[in-house]
Amino acid sequence: MAQQQYIKHLYEMEEKSLAEIARTTKLNYRTVRKYALKDDWSEDKLPNLEPESYPVLGEFIPTINKWLEEDKRVPRKQRHTGKRIYYRLRDEFGYTGSYSSVKKYVRKKKAEMSSKPNGYLPLAHPQGEAQVDFGEFIYYDVHGQESKAYALVMSFPYSNKAYIQVFPSQNQECLLEGMKCIFEYIGGVPSRIRFDNMSTAVAQVLEGAERKLTDGFTRFMLHYRFEADFCNPASGNEKGNVENKVGYSRRNAFVPVPAITSFDEFNESMWKWCEEDAKREHYSLKKPIEELWQDDKKKLLILPEHPYSVFRYESLVADKTGFAVVDTNKYGLSPTLAGKTVQAKIYFNRIEYFCDHQPVGSFRRCYGHKQEIFDWTLYVSTLCKKPRALENTRFFSKLPDMWREHLAKTSGQERKSALQLLEEIVSDGNTALCNDTIQLAIENGRTDTDSLRQCYYMISRREYRPVPLKLDAAPVMVYDPNLSVYDSLTGGEAHG
Repeated sequence: MAQQQYIKHLYEMEEKSLAEIARTTKLNYRTVRKYALKDDWSEDKLPNLEPESYPVLGEFIPTINKWLEEDKRVPRKQRHTGKRIYYRLRDEFGYTGSYSSVKKYVRKKKAEMSSKPNGYLPLAHPQGEAQVDFGEFIYYDVHGQESKAYALVMSFPYSNKAYIQVFPSQNQECLLEGMKCIFEYIGGVPSRIRFDNMSTAVAQVLEGAERKLTDGFTRFMLHYRFEADFCNPASGNEKGNVENKVGYSRRNAFVPVPAITSFDEFNESMWKWCEEDAKREHYSLKKPIEELWQDDKKKLLILPEHPYSVFRYESLVADKTGFAVVDTNKYGLSPTLAGKTVQAKIYFNRIEYFCDHQPVGSFRRCYGHKQEIFDWTLYVSTLCKKPRALENTRFFSKLPDMWREHLAKTSGQERKSALQLLEEIVSDGNTALCNDTIQLAIENGRTDTDSLRQCYYMISRREYRPVPLKLDAAPVMVYDPNLSVYDSLTGGEAHG
C-alpha cells in the first residue's frame, strides 16, 4: 500500500507523467497506470488467499506444470496428488520449501487447467455463408513413408455441407488454390467467409475486428467479391462448424490412413466422398443435408468471368552454380545465370523461373527442407566445355541410365563429341529418345558418336514414304500428237 500511495502522490501532487513515474519507481507502466488512475479504493472484494509469487517454489513450477500436464494422459487414480509432488520435489530435486506452498500452487494450477471457456451464444446461420480452416492428417506417400498433409475444409453452417481439398502445406498458394477449386466445383462463391487469423490471410491483427490483410489474399477476395470475417484471437469457437468438420473428416475420410501418390487424383476422389456424406440427415433440422444445400446454393455469388491464377512472384539472385532458393529449397538453373537476378513464379505445385522475361526453368515445387532440385538437361551445354568434370557433378546420377554408362567409358574428344550429341538431342526436345538412341546403336554393334548420331536421326527424323495411290481400274493411255503445229513456226500451216 505504501508503494501504491507513493505512485498516487507522484501523479496527483507532483503531476508527473505515467512514464516518469515508471522510470522513478522502476515499475511496469501498466502497474503505474493502474494505481495512478485508480479512483475507487474501497475494499469491497474478498481477499486473495492465493500467493502471487513463490520465492522458494518458483524454480520448480515448470516441473510441476509438466507433471500435471502429463497426468491428463493417465488414469485418475495414478495422477499426482499435492503431497506426492511435494515428496518428489524434496527427494529428487532438493526442494527445501514447505508443503503448504506446493499444495496451494497445485490447487491453483489444477483449477486453471479444468476451467471451462465462457459460454457461447446460439447463433443463426445465414444461407450461402461459409467457414474455412485447415486440418492436419497423415498419409503414406509413393514410397510408403508416413508423411504429413493438410485438408482445406470449407463448410456451410446452414446446411452443414462441406467440401475438402488436400495439400502438402498450409501456405497461401495452397489456401487460395483450394478455395478456387471449391468455388469452381460448386459453381458459385459464398457471400461471406469466416477464417481464423491465419498468417496467409492476415498480415496484422489490429484493434477490435480490424485486420490488415496480405496483398495476395486481398486480390483474391476482390476478384471473387466475397466478404471475409476473422475470429477474435484464440476464439476458434467462433467458427465452430468448420472446426467440427475438420475433426469429422479426419475421423472418416482419412481413416484408415490413405495412400496418396498424386494430390490431384486424390482431390478428385474427395468430391465424391463429400457428395456421399451429404446424403445423411442434418444433426438438428432432421432433413437431408443435400436438400438444405440447395437453399445454400441459391445464395451463392456468381463466379467471375475470368478464373483467378493463384501464384506469387519472388525476385532471386542465382548463386555461382546457378541455383536459386525458394523456401529453403534450392532449384538448379543454368550455370550461365550465376549472379543474375531471376524471377520465380510460384504456384502451389510448381515453380517457373524467368530471366529477362524469358523462361529459364520449370520445376515441381518441393515441400521438403533444404533439398536440391535440378534438371540435368540445363547443364549439358556447360558440361560440353568441361567434359572431364562429368563424374564429379551432382547431377551425374540423374542422367539417363544408358547414357551415364556410355559416358563413363569415354574420355577426351570422344566424350566431348558424345556430350555435344546429347546437347543436340536435348535442344531438339527429344530427351525421351536418349536411351532409345543408344539401344539401337548397341543392337547394330557400334556405339561411336557418329553411329549414335545416325541412330538418333533414324529415330527422330524418320523418312517420309507416301502411301501408294490405289486406282479402281487400269488407266487407258491414248497418245496421238499432232506434229503439224510446228509447221506454223516456219511459215507453213498447221493441220488438224
